[in-house]
Amino acid sequence: MPKTITGKIKLKKPTRHTALSLVALILWCTFIFYMSARVAQDSDALSLGFAGRFLHLVVPGFSDMSAADQLALAKSINHPVRKLAHFCEFAALGFFTQHLWAVRRRVNLHYVLHGLFFGLLCAVTDEMLQTLSDRSAQVSDVVLDFSGVVCGSAVFLLLYLLIRRHRR
Repeated sequence: MPKTITGKIKLKKPTRHTALSLVALILWCTFIFYMSARVAQDSDALSLGFAGRFLHLVVPGFSDMSAADQLALAKSINHPVRKLAHFCEFAALGFFTQHLWAVRRRVNLHYVLHGLFFGLLCAVTDEMLQTLSDRSAQVSDVVLDFSGVVCGSAVFLLLYLLIRRHRR
């Protein structure tokens, strides 16, 4: 990092790109925490509705089934849908976090680890927030969420390296 004559570290001036990246990250964290603050019934109804729409697209004859059969089938995939949603939310968080570090500084292991730590902190906070909204907090969910952060970070870093290599 460049230093001034007095020896103090001179930070890069924030750019519009940095500001947009930070806003995207803040909005995404807000979305994650908003979803976790929902009470269990609302959260369950949301994921069941998504499962039903998904089944309507991929299961032939789903719309011809009785409402009870549709609900039973949607309930049978509700748990995996919820877990996949958590994983994807946190994968996007990992992607946005690494993007912010890459915009602000060059990518290196130190900043990648900072991004991963931030994602882990968000995963733990997310689970603690769920306890305030009549939902359970589980270590396995923190592991799943953090796995999403790692995956999203890896996707960003891979794309970053491919684009950088292509530009050379």
